[in-house]
Amino acid sequence: MKQVTYPRSSLDSEPYWEGCRSGELRYQHCTSCGSVVFHPRALCPYCLHDTLEWKASAGRGRVYSYSVQHVPLRPDAGAYAPRVLGIAEVDEGFHMFAEFLADDPEQVAIGDPLEVVFVDVADDLVLPKFRVGAK
Repeated sequence: MKQVTYPRSSLDSEPYWEGCRSGELRYQHCTSCGSVVFHPRALCPYCLHDTLEWKASAGRGRVYSYSVQHVPLRPDAGAYAPRVLGIAEVDEGFHMFAEFLADDPEQVAIGDPLEVVFVDVADDLVLPKFRVGAK
């Protein structure tokens, strides 16, 4: 059976992953053009300057898009379905793909409030997920 693969850290993304391990959702801000940048990278995709600084998000946002996954990724993960996967529109101005944690996956709706939570999923890997219905 194929093992689950997890994201790998790189020189550009290590501050992001370190933030996750310490319970902080980080994103980049370009000091040259003022753009919010997410996912982590070496250059601003809007002005191509390397003047990116790291900032901490408050971890709040809204459901931008989502899908309820009814088929588990692996046969041995049957209890882990259904689950909600989607795009969070984070208040600081970026969008990110994540799992949404909902009491009832069938009741999730576009625009629902979200709050980030951090979940240990493997040795030295903490993933940001979003709790649906945050106030």
